[in-house]
Amino acid sequence: VVLEGECSHVDDSAHLYDINDSLSELMNIPDSFTDVHDEQFPLVITFEKFLLMLDGTIPQSYFARFRDVTDIWLHEGGQSKSLALLAFIKRKEVVFDRFHSFYWPHFDAKKTKKLDALTVFSQIISHIKGGYESGAELDCTLSRSQYLMLSQKRVSTLNLEEREVIYDIFLDYEKRKLESGDFDLSDLIINLHYRLKNQPYRGKKLDFVFVDEVQDLTMRQIALFKYVCSNVCHGFIFAGDTAQTIAKGVDFRFQEIRSLFYREFLSEFSTFSMEKVKDRDLKMSDLFFLDQNFRTHDGVLKLARTVIELIYNFFPMSVDILSPEVSLICGEVPIVLESGSNENIMIKIFGGNGNFTAKFEGFGAEQVILVRDDCMKKLVVDHVGNQALVLTIVECKGLEFQ
Repeated sequence: VVLEGECSHVDDSAHLYDINDSLSELMNIPDSFTDVHDEQFPLVITFEKFLLMLDGTIPQSYFARFRDVTDIWLHEGGQSKSLALLAFIKRKEVVFDRFHSFYWPHFDAKKTKKLDALTVFSQIISHIKGGYESGAELDCTLSRSQYLMLSQKRVSTLNLEEREVIYDIFLDYEKRKLESGDFDLSDLIINLHYRLKNQPYRGKKLDFVFVDEVQDLTMRQIALFKYVCSNVCHGFIFAGDTAQTIAKGVDFRFQEIRSLFYREFLSEFSTFSMEKVKDRDLKMSDLFFLDQNFRTHDGVLKLARTVIELIYNFFPMSVDILSPEVSLICGEVPIVLESGSNENIMIKIFGGNGNFTAKFEGFGAEQVILVRDDCMKKLVVDHVGNQALVLTIVECKGLEFQ
């Protein structure tokens, strides 16, 4: 997230904050938009940091309900307070892996046996607690009847009976989460919407908001930007690719963002504000398709295209259908290694104890082994040891290798 504030007098020496991790953000950037100085703009932060700053700007922090946090806050301040909050979030936030490991096994087996855990988690996070439906409030979850009505939509892949079961699991999940003192990101989002609806935002107003990788955010998460920037004519740029969503529990299309922008962002304008901008061609936001790829050669793009076409064919409503990406760079077609039925390809290449087999010299600083998740990463690392870099899809995003 890149934020530009109302600071017309910033000189060329203003810092461009390049945030690589949460600790750097805590050390360099305030916990509230009221404390940000003009020289810190343009501000480059993660979406998680944006949420914590927004929470710190509005009275009655969401995290004040957790005794673990308030006990520390009574005795700590500044960076120590921020670090304590970060440690609490890491320990108590429910992400998909925690949902799958600690919650899913305890739900009614009769309800879960015909459903996939990721599908249920996605429905809870992106729709029941994170979606934007006509007539629904942003500061509360969808009612059962509102959620069941989604089965009538053209894009729905779940029938009425499946949605009934998912909503039952959602209610059980919420009860268990409360008993465990856990929370998920949607709880914070809903709370922020509730507080901002009932008390005005008094932090620094922003002129421009640029959001990259927007496909990893839910509709309600995106809707939070309307409170900090009122420049609806030219103040927002959302960039992303719905075929590259890596956040588990999130699914949406760009057409949904346009609908959200029209109904939520423009509706925030008063009649007076609308009068002021009517001559500036206030209209639905434009969509620009960037099909020129400058970092990947055509061999990889052709392979990726075959995968995307499978998504188009089997899940036509799940992603935006775009024109094929092209590249001016020629490159080798990726090699697919197929092992025999009783053969482990990792052991074949690296041996069974983390050592290279004789004469194999293919892996160096420019190569990487990509795996699905942390569990698979551990299995592969057990075979390759320190002879090759192993990363999950989440970890490798944005990095480049030969």
